[in-house]
Amino acid sequence: MNVFLHHLQFASRYILISFITTLLLLTAFIYAAYDHKATTTSFLYALSIPSYYYLLYLFITLLFMPLLFFKRVAVFIILPKILIDTFLFIDILVFNVYRFHIDMLFIEMIIFDFEGIGISWGMGLLAIALIFFGIGLQVYFFRKAKQLTNMNTLAINMSILSLFILGQGAHIWGNYTKHEGILAYTPYMPYYAPITSTGKMASLQSYFPELVVVNSGISAPIIKQQNSSQRFNYPIKPITFDESNKDKPLNVLMFVVESWRADMLTNEITPYIANFAQSSHRFDEHYSGGNVTVSGLFSLMYGLNPSYLSSAQSAPFKYQTILTKSFAQQGYDIASYSGSNFNRFGMKPMFFGDISSNEYIYPRKSSSSKNDLAVASKVAADISSSNTEKPWFKFVFLTSSHHDYDYPEQHRKFLPTPNITAEFLVNKHIHAQPFLNDYQNSLHYIDSLFKKIHQALVNSGQSQDTLIIVTSDHGEEFNDNKQGFWGHGSNFTKSQTTVPLLVHIPGTGEVVRESSRSAHVDIVPTLLKHVLKVDSPISHFSSGFDLFNLPRSRGVAMSSYKDKAYLVDNTVYSSGLLTNKYHIKDFNKKPDTINYQQLQILRQQDSHFLQ
Repeated sequence: MNVFLHHLQFASRYILISFITTLLLLTAFIYAAYDHKATTTSFLYALSIPSYYYLLYLFITLLFMPLLFFKRVAVFIILPKILIDTFLFIDILVFNVYRFHIDMLFIEMIIFDFEGIGISWGMGLLAIALIFFGIGLQVYFFRKAKQLTNMNTLAINMSILSLFILGQGAHIWGNYTKHEGILAYTPYMPYYAPITSTGKMASLQSYFPELVVVNSGISAPIIKQQNSSQRFNYPIKPITFDESNKDKPLNVLMFVVESWRADMLTNEITPYIANFAQSSHRFDEHYSGGNVTVSGLFSLMYGLNPSYLSSAQSAPFKYQTILTKSFAQQGYDIASYSGSNFNRFGMKPMFFGDISSNEYIYPRKSSSSKNDLAVASKVAADISSSNTEKPWFKFVFLTSSHHDYDYPEQHRKFLPTPNITAEFLVNKHIHAQPFLNDYQNSLHYIDSLFKKIHQALVNSGQSQDTLIIVTSDHGEEFNDNKQGFWGHGSNFTKSQTTVPLLVHIPGTGEVVRESSRSAHVDIVPTLLKHVLKVDSPISHFSSGFDLFNLPRSRGVAMSSYKDKAYLVDNTVYSSGLLTNKYHIKDFNKKPDTINYQQLQILRQQDSHFLQ
């Protein structure tokens, strides 16, 4: 036991002494994110960030502690520290140039396409020399730790743990109150995942309203906005409108269905929408910005690649999407109707700014089907009673088609349905059809709710003045790849990422059935150009294209909660802790060649709006 405690104390001393190099490297990231006009709260929170990495490093190094029982290999306890510091050092170089952090896909590109990365051999050799210098430092720290036997490691570690707890508590508060000075650090720190707790903070707010005050920070008008000093340079330049346009402004209805994959828009499953599609522009090869709700809706509402999500979250009111900002500035009434809580991930202020409670409808009924009915009824009622002299933008998000697939009994059209709705969790290769039937029934129900809304539009006489977009946040898989994948968020094949897209423009004669690849990032520039007559270059405010002027070939950037992916040609390049490559239609089919050039172009788009 005494030997174990001796080695534990030595390991703790080494960790404390050697952390000085990690602290210096982390300071480079913290300084890049730090606003010199920031508050004391922001400064104190910044001081706590290194404790997050220290505890992670402490845990990893202690796993290597058994090496200390063997004198000849004891020095190898420095390996985790060498790897961590090497990673941080290289990440500083990469982040300063590209404004993204290293992942396994980037490492693979360095190995197989070093010249394409744009890093010179001279810089590479300098980096290698500095890495060897770092290794020498760690050997020195290892030897020094043997001498400092009187160091009180327990007291120091408890102090660092206390600092960590205080810092994470500050982040929980800052995340809920939308404190820009706290949230600004997250996009800059590599693999930093601070704690959030929206539910707990909402409860705390009810008891201490003066302490938990959400910063609604009314942002400057988008036309006059100056961004030269902003790290998230969005838009790159203030957007401008065609002031000579005198056309009557169109209303815009954006109808979004949860987890609706592209091949589920059929006469049998969604008969009313399928009929509606006959008079709409239809995009048959349309991709969401991800396989989960937050990245899908972010790309839809911002027209940006999902890599910018954390930047927008750092100041959600300040970086509200220019879509709703522009509609509001052009005199539109803005309203949101949702069966889901958009307070998650800061989506409410990012999408709608400081929207009033009367215009933000979230029913909170006992089930998603009742929520959706309440939402659809409210939308229909508001359309029927709306002031036809003033244009409006209405965002509708229905969620009955999310697992557990909720719907009234009269919509149980496809049979059989499963007795246990989550049985696939214990049997990944169970027969899929009953679960697919359940899902299709929920879509059949949502189809009836779209009918309710659309008929209210027709009956009110506003259908000829309303542009309608019908789409989804992402797809849904039912073991399509025979690899045990169900639902969404697990891969980026077509079943999880392709969604329907209909664009109904009143007064249009001939409609388009588009087979070229389109994406959610194309919707914002299309609306701004064709509805609000924005004449700024699309590249100033979006990662996408005009839906009616799509390129012959293009890539698509996507993300989940844990991974990001790039679709180039028909190959998905997925990267997180590990990399993966597979055909967009078949997870089991691997590519013969890798298009690193196009992949690098897509990755560069991820830094286009960062300074």
